[in-house]
Amino acid sequence: MTRLPALPTLGLLCTTLCVLPTMSGCAVHHHWDQDRDGSSATVKVARSTSSAPGFYGTQDPAFWSDGEDRGQASLAQVTFAPEGSDFDPELDPDGRSLVYASTQHSTRSDIYRKLIEGQTVTRLTFDPADDAMPCISPDGDWIAFASNRSGNWDIWMMPATGGAATQMTFGPDHELHPSFSPDGTELTYCRRNARSGQWEIWSYAISSPGTRTYVCDGLFPQWSPDSATPRLLFQRARQRGSRFFSIWTVEFDGGRCSNPTEIVSASDAAIMHPAWSPDGGSICYCLVSEPLEAPGAWPVQADVWRVFVDGSGQAPLTRGDARNMQPDWSPDGRIYFVSDRGGTDVIWSTPATPAMAPDPLPALVDATDGGDGE
Repeated sequence: MTRLPALPTLGLLCTTLCVLPTMSGCAVHHHWDQDRDGSSATVKVARSTSSAPGFYGTQDPAFWSDGEDRGQASLAQVTFAPEGSDFDPELDPDGRSLVYASTQHSTRSDIYRKLIEGQTVTRLTFDPADDAMPCISPDGDWIAFASNRSGNWDIWMMPATGGAATQMTFGPDHELHPSFSPDGTELTYCRRNARSGQWEIWSYAISSPGTRTYVCDGLFPQWSPDSATPRLLFQRARQRGSRFFSIWTVEFDGGRCSNPTEIVSASDAAIMHPAWSPDGGSICYCLVSEPLEAPGAWPVQADVWRVFVDGSGQAPLTRGDARNMQPDWSPDGRIYFVSDRGGTDVIWSTPATPAMAPDPLPALVDATDGGDGE
């Protein structure tokens, strides 16, 4: 099974794992031959049988275990890394293309762009360090991303077509997972406080990068696309019981944080990697049903679920033995996610409409059980 690079937080399932875990690096792959000069490059996608044996070779009966007809119609493979992994999908505002991180040409991750229906991938970064967690600005002109090219993880920004990147955050603490506000004026991210060991969410106006505001404790923030109600979606570990992650929202306007609301939580499952629907009325997320069996890296098995923002209508979008993680909702009504169902972690898509009757989450807990803080 292909391993992802040593990116922090990918294996965080509960607060006991909130240190930056060291993940197994990828096997030695063949390196990209072009100089890392900040330019972009395009390469034909190699659709070899080794990249997805269940699709291009002998199909395991459980391979296509999702969808109303239990067949291929509901699923589509989007990226085809023959080596390494593709992860951190982010859809363009028009829904025609996506950017993502990949180790297909190097043991270090870089940022790539691909048309959904296209046959080529364009490499946008060439730094010898890791680049990951891309986020596209609402106007489609910029990409913010996390990189350890300065020695620790910081937020950087570059043109959407690639090129020279500008460092946006500084300091010794790790800063990850940028998210633009709907009007593109605010940039929000998570930061690991080295003194407390907690993950915190911070935000600042792009026009005034020197003034930053603490929002709340949490990980992987994402702004709601509904600008009428400025709201952030994120995951946070519970402060009692299992301490697994659950999904929260918080209103954040004018530098003030209010109405923290837990949307989905379970005492025996980790709920993580949340993402908004295009209208802000629903959320998709990843559910790890047996997180204690995955002490390192990524879990062996996980599924993508969806829920309305009021907490109702919880329903699985994937089922089976595969690891399905990092969902992102597209304007075309599909959800793009990372899956190893073909033997390699690459990006797939599935309709956002549940193919089966909604299931309740196991052992739901009352949101009042948990306190604030990571």
